[in-house]
Amino acid sequence: MAPRVELGSTTGTTPVTPSKHGPNAHEYDLWFLELSNDYNLNLKRSPPNLSPHKKRALPYYWELQFYERLRVHYWKGTHIDIRARFEQGAKDIHIRWVKKPLGDPGVTPFPSQLPRVTTEPERCQLLDLLSQILKEVDPVKQLSRASTPISSYLLNQSVDEPPSPSLRRRSKRHSDEWEGSPSKKSKSTVSEVPSETSYDPDDETTQSVLSVIDRGQTRSSTPLQSRAPSIRPPLDLRSNANRSIYGLTDSVNTSRSTFISEVFSDHNDNEPPQASQETQYTVQASAQEQSKFPVLSETPKGSDSNSLAPSSSTERALQISFNSHENIDLQQNVRKLLDTRSSTRSFSDVTFPEEEEVLREQEASCEEEVVREEVLRPGINVHTEATTPAQPAHTGNTSSHNFEQRLDDVWPHLPSHYDKAPFAVRWELLRVALHCGIRMDDLRLEYDPTWNDQNSLWARLQALPVFQGKSFPEKSRPEAWMAGLKNFQATDQVVILSASLTVNKSTIGPLFHLQLSPLKLDLPHRLDRRFGSDRFLEMVMPSMNSSGMRKLGEPALEDIHRWLVGNSHVLVGRIWSSFFVKTALPKRIATDDILKSESRPIPQERVYLFAEDGNDFHLPKLEGNWAQKGEAVGSHTKMGRGDLIDWLLQISKNQDQPVFKLFSRIALGLSRTRPTVILQPEEIRHRSEDVLSPTGKVMNDGISRISNGLAHRIAALMGLTRVPAGFQARFGSAKGFWIRDTTDTTDNIWIETTPSQRKWKCDYLEADHRTFEVRSEARELKAANLNLQLLPILEDRAIDPAAMKVHIGDFMRNSLLRDLESQKTAMQDPIQFRLWVDQNSPSNRRTERIKYVQVPFAGGLPTSREDRMAYLLDHGFDPTRLEFLRKIAWDLQKQKCEELQERLNVKVGRSTYAYMVVDFAGILEEDEVHLGFSSNFTDEQSGFSETLLHGMDLLVARTPAHYPSDIQRVKAVFKPELSSLKDVIVFSTKGNIPLADKLSGGDYDGDIAWICWEPAIVNNFQNADLPTIPNLFEQGIISKDNQTYRDLAGTKDITSEFLSKAFRFNMQQSLLGICTNYKERLCYARRSVRDDVAVLLSTLISHLVDRAKQGIIFTTQDWARLRKTLDPTSSGSGEPEYKKKHWVKKYEPTHIIDYVKFRVGQPTVEIELKALGESLGKAEHFDKDLLSFYQHYEKLQRPLAERKDAEKGGLFKNSTWEIILGELRKDIDAVFQEWATTVSRKANKDEWDANLATIYSKWENISPTNKVNSKTLRSLQQESQAQVGFSSWDLLKASLCFKLYYRTGFVWHIAGRQLAHLKAYEMSKGIAAPPALMIPSMYAGMRPDAKYARALAARNDGRGLLGMGEDEGEDEDLSSTVDDA
Repeated sequence: MAPRVELGSTTGTTPVTPSKHGPNAHEYDLWFLELSNDYNLNLKRSPPNLSPHKKRALPYYWELQFYERLRVHYWKGTHIDIRARFEQGAKDIHIRWVKKPLGDPGVTPFPSQLPRVTTEPERCQLLDLLSQILKEVDPVKQLSRASTPISSYLLNQSVDEPPSPSLRRRSKRHSDEWEGSPSKKSKSTVSEVPSETSYDPDDETTQSVLSVIDRGQTRSSTPLQSRAPSIRPPLDLRSNANRSIYGLTDSVNTSRSTFISEVFSDHNDNEPPQASQETQYTVQASAQEQSKFPVLSETPKGSDSNSLAPSSSTERALQISFNSHENIDLQQNVRKLLDTRSSTRSFSDVTFPEEEEVLREQEASCEEEVVREEVLRPGINVHTEATTPAQPAHTGNTSSHNFEQRLDDVWPHLPSHYDKAPFAVRWELLRVALHCGIRMDDLRLEYDPTWNDQNSLWARLQALPVFQGKSFPEKSRPEAWMAGLKNFQATDQVVILSASLTVNKSTIGPLFHLQLSPLKLDLPHRLDRRFGSDRFLEMVMPSMNSSGMRKLGEPALEDIHRWLVGNSHVLVGRIWSSFFVKTALPKRIATDDILKSESRPIPQERVYLFAEDGNDFHLPKLEGNWAQKGEAVGSHTKMGRGDLIDWLLQISKNQDQPVFKLFSRIALGLSRTRPTVILQPEEIRHRSEDVLSPTGKVMNDGISRISNGLAHRIAALMGLTRVPAGFQARFGSAKGFWIRDTTDTTDNIWIETTPSQRKWKCDYLEADHRTFEVRSEARELKAANLNLQLLPILEDRAIDPAAMKVHIGDFMRNSLLRDLESQKTAMQDPIQFRLWVDQNSPSNRRTERIKYVQVPFAGGLPTSREDRMAYLLDHGFDPTRLEFLRKIAWDLQKQKCEELQERLNVKVGRSTYAYMVVDFAGILEEDEVHLGFSSNFTDEQSGFSETLLHGMDLLVARTPAHYPSDIQRVKAVFKPELSSLKDVIVFSTKGNIPLADKLSGGDYDGDIAWICWEPAIVNNFQNADLPTIPNLFEQGIISKDNQTYRDLAGTKDITSEFLSKAFRFNMQQSLLGICTNYKERLCYARRSVRDDVAVLLSTLISHLVDRAKQGIIFTTQDWARLRKTLDPTSSGSGEPEYKKKHWVKKYEPTHIIDYVKFRVGQPTVEIELKALGESLGKAEHFDKDLLSFYQHYEKLQRPLAERKDAEKGGLFKNSTWEIILGELRKDIDAVFQEWATTVSRKANKDEWDANLATIYSKWENISPTNKVNSKTLRSLQQESQAQVGFSSWDLLKASLCFKLYYRTGFVWHIAGRQLAHLKAYEMSKGIAAPPALMIPSMYAGMRPDAKYARALAARNDGRGLLGMGEDEGEDEDLSSTVDDA
């Protein structure tokens, strides 16, 4: 494994020389820290940079004695005896600590097992104990007030008021010495200290363990039960380049103070903490009282436990320094942690007044300090309560600190007692709590191993009072949950972590609302496979340019940027750091829907974070190496984001690349792919040159070759039934498309890469860089839709524009009529309709089934509408009789028609989409193409059915198309030498300009071409000359940032500077959409796509497409100036008519899109939808077959008249079944009422899924009443059947629910499985065959047999089996077949 390369690091740390004579200051600091934290003592250490005079002015000066006195005992070696005596004394005191929460009578908490203080009086008792032990162990001269107990000093002040500084000043000390502390008057003590601790200049480069913690932020926002989280959200984990082992910054705590100062944190001495007293003390609880309290020790609300909880820095220090590394020598471990400098720190060049004052006033006479520590250095981001001059206040009169605190509060902490829970359980706990608005501290739960079962976890949470009335989120899918409990892997998929941030509209609380997504399975990316998918978090957040973010103001946006990129983020017990960002899809609308009126989508960013550290992380076992591959989820190696980027991009070899281009290459490591063959170094052929034209143009940009043997192995690993012509893939630093070598006849394994494919210099040493990662493969081609963006160019290049409009309109009309007629016919027969559903299902249907190895369900029915219809049809329901099924079919077709007339994706039977590849053999001439099909390509409308194209002209284009020349008319020829390249279109490598480049500047790295050989369109088309492309750089319209990575050398932290610069640039507003929409409007108004203005705008758009990668600079100011120049009359401000709902003009539409939409699409859809509705007729909500199961049990009750008579006579007593069915009815009614108030209302898909999951869980939890004790009830819940939801009790629930609510969708979404089961049994009664049951994986692979369906339809029409023809007798054609769905 290659060693890590740290670049640009300008700060170094001098290693600490191990002590030869005894312990050093680091060891003492850790020992002191552990003692304070174990008992929540909040002990303060002596500030190293203050003079004795200034120390005496500190409000906590009295408490500094413990640090000084214990240090002396530590050097003498008597500290062990002190610790032992203190532990025993603390236990004796602890058993008397019993509190009554809020003074409630009869409520007596069970004392916690650890003697940790939760209130100030308890703390004072332990401090008195410690002081007494110190006297007994080393009774030296006492202080003037030593005879007064500490508790008297601290508690004599009003509990309701902060300690008065004046009271402290009345008790002056005229000496800076404590008992036994080194001082001018006690020089013998100094002599006892080992000589190595004297001042050494080298010591300045190594901070002691607590030097950073003293200045680090500490927070306590909620009461804690036993201890604070091991990792809590710090304000800025990156602002100091020399981060301590705890990852904390040199910032002052200014969070809300409590009665006593936070652990090891400085605060404003002029603002003493506030007191809190709501816990009432009582005598020790009796055994009986203790037994009434749960085992978990709960902390009452309003108690002082919050103030005395250990700080995040303290907890994390102990967790990491002690618990996680017990097998490593402590001193060696600490030195490694102190000396290790991650390459992921942020930068800061601001020196604050507070630091300068400390530096100026530092006195050389600090003789009591045994070890000189490093002073504050410029660049440390110290936050104070007042906004510094360098940071202007934000909107809303909110101080800089408060704003940063709101950012900090975005990440909720997870109590440390959940650390032992599996990561998936911790994620789920926090996810549910966030969704329901519950603080984690309010759960009052200790981890239970039974929570590894998701249903048990949810049942436990739903039973808690704090969750009553709360709607739970969507559950994680079972397969993802099980994989999350293992190692986040499931066969060829991994569990992915994702979250989202939304702006908090309130002026208080976290700036963003965090929402965690359910655990999901997806293909892994390279970084997932190498370091573990649980170390990566994808987070979607509002763009900096969204309206909600812009309202915050520029200073706030700058703070958000620093927080996002420069800070570390603590979540679920791990420290995350962002390392990549890209634009995410807008929140509300699809990006390709250009016919709708321009709405205001919410732009979003997708931020990728990497877990650098965590409670269960450990130090690298081998110094200088990256984390080992295959590490367990609970045992990762600490590693910074700089190391992650260096592993992927090998920075030392690629420093001359532009910053933005190098940053964009990180996306290749995040591309979700299927790993296949790992090639050996000798099997890799790195070509030094591409195929060049006579003019120097690269003719094979992004494409290369692989051997036939390798193609066969890849296809076998992917489970493909045939070997495709090529693969779009990633391989090391290369990306693009690889086709089979048509000249290779061997079984050898090899791969080529070309310069145009290789994006950075890669050594290909690690196996993960030598893995062929498939993104997609060439697949069987199908008829395609004509993209709307091509219509204006087709009209412009038409020999007869009017005829072109008519032909396009005819294609749309015929496509609509054909689709609607096929559905009307199919719905008259369930088997035909089942076939229609399969043929009209989306292409991702198979992908979803493969992912889950089953048909995905939500509640009682499959998730997709197509699968719902198929499921109900498979179980015997008729679409013309069942209203619920009829409505699904109607809504589906209506939506398809509306989308068709909105998007105008006209289906052209003789057209398709295919990958573009090149002819490496040089067989094709310029403007010749080769296209062969792996199976007959059939167009039913025209009767075309062929396996190749030859001797005809066709059109090729790429979308989006802007120049008139972006559609090219070429000649199709078939070449036997290229016959193995099927389902791809092969372009020639001859000529001066590659054909792909003529098509909207395309290349061959996976670009797809639209191909049309429809004569009515092709024969009416003529090519346009290539336009003269204006140089926008010379014209000053756009510019380019060419700064390289090497140019960043000399910055304080090159990795943070690199990421900060790249994030800032990539999160700037992209004007691509704005410019594209403007060009569309302008060209519509001018009725031209080829004038100079259109060409200039098309050129600008082509540059903006690659803006992020090329570093193109084009601002809103640049755009405003350009618009004034191009369109001074603002003719492009009007919206095209085709984006409106109806045609309102008095004249007939002339633009091709207006004509196709308003004169063809709308009238046809309205007429045909009306005809479809009439053909379907009216169906029924009721189905008697679903009621028979309940009716069987209903008969076990007494007749209704008899029950009424008994009730009137006063002798009424319900029988067993009357009680059972009556209680069941009540339970069903309760679930329905919640459905009516939550799920049934309008909601987006995420809200619908979450609400449905909550209701469905409550439905599943309906159990037989406990008001009767009957063996009959137990017999209804057969264990094996109940586990899959088909016990008699489940069927009874469903049948009764149908009786009660058959007119609503509630019964189907909740009990659809059981109703389908009942229907299948009822439908099978009249035939000599029972219903067929299938396991989920087999059902997911089922698809209807078209020939069987046609033959059965022919028999029903009285034609017998005449329609079978020559296929008669083939068994596979007369039965359902298991196939790839």
